Amino acid sequence: MMNIFNTSFDYESRLDKVRELMDDRGIDAILVHLWPNQYYLSGMYQHLPWYPVEVCEHTETPLIVFRDKQKEPVFLITWLTGNGLKEGTWIKDVRVVDKEPLGKLSWWEYTAEVLKEKGVDEGTIGIEEDVCVISTFRKLKSVLPKAQFKGADEILQLVRMIKEPEEIKLIKESVLIAESGLKAGMETAKVGVFESEIQKAAEIEMKRRGAIREVETMVQSGIRTANHRAFGSNWKKIEENDLVAIDIGCVYKGYGSDLTRTWVVGKPTEAQKKIARHLAKVHEKILGFMKPGIALREIAELGQNEMKKAGYITDKTAMPSNGLGLGGVTIHGIGLGPMHDPPHVDDRDIKLESGMTLAVSGGVRHAKFTIRFEDDVIIVPRGIELISKLIPWEL
Repeated sequence: MMNIFNTSFDYESRLDKVRELMDDRGIDAILVHLWPNQYYLSGMYQHLPWYPVEVCEHTETPLIVFRDKQKEPVFLITWLTGNGLKEGTWIKDVRVVDKEPLGKLSWWEYTAEVLKEKGVDEGTIGIEEDVCVISTFRKLKSVLPKAQFKGADEILQLVRMIKEPEEIKLIKESVLIAESGLKAGMETAKVGVFESEIQKAAEIEMKRRGAIREVETMVQSGIRTANHRAFGSNWKKIEENDLVAIDIGCVYKGYGSDLTRTWVVGKPTEAQKKIARHLAKVHEKILGFMKPGIALREIAELGQNEMKKAGYITDKTAMPSNGLGLGGVTIHGIGLGPMHDPPHVDDRDIKLESGMTLAVSGGVRHAKFTIRFEDDVIIVPRGIELISKLIPWEL
């Protein structure tokens, strides 16, 4: 089955993995609301904004997955989204909730009817606790008084964490497109140019190369590089010898990337060059250490120790106004996110496995500037494969 991007995935295999984990946890059915999870299991890529950004009858209708292999998934939709979903999913049992014979029921009443039909309305129902808003949960509780509700986020995170070969191809292409956008932004960044113009140049180039959307491109210069997150402003122009940072990514056929580069438009100071050298050295050690079986906690501890050796503060509660700065290393998954994908930043006990795709970021923050770099990698049997290779870590 081809989805709307004309890509082919083994959905039966994905369902088998989900059902195996459901069996381990005693979950009879999962109500899937989060759109990346819906896309992963059904092939339907929802047009944003979607649940939980937008909470309404069109987005609250769930994809229902059952533990029993004899019970095929059911996708509940409204008439408004019906045609788009039917042309984007392999799932055969697609039901329009605002159409007879049950068209007078609310989506949550309709959901209860489906669960009753499948014999699990008094069983254990999995929900995505990390995104399920209180109003949605209350609706479900009101019509399923005898059901037990249980968090199912971990199940969907675990199955999405290890990427299939087809997914890795798409992520690699997404990284290439992001690198082209980054290069376009760097070429645009000259003295007198607004940050917003740099951001626009980067995003136009990614669109030109096939990205369906950018992933919250951020452009900062000078003192604004100290901002944790910031779009390119319409008022700040690049000045001589300004630090400039671009945090960039794009979505290509549903899959995202995440890169960061910092450089100087002009001449970097000796202090800035020293920080960049330290970061490159720490990054090299981190990449050399990463391999299957290593826990994310171990990588974080290595990064912290190396930053301390270089003389940087590593306590996040102590942002320095002078001195060497606050040093840190961050690792998170990339993929369907579209920004971050499992494993998440705080999943410290997760161990690396071949097939994981990750962003690895190192940075030193001051009150008045930040220098930060970020690359994307794949975990392979003997270590890592660096995906982002075109733009070096240098000021």
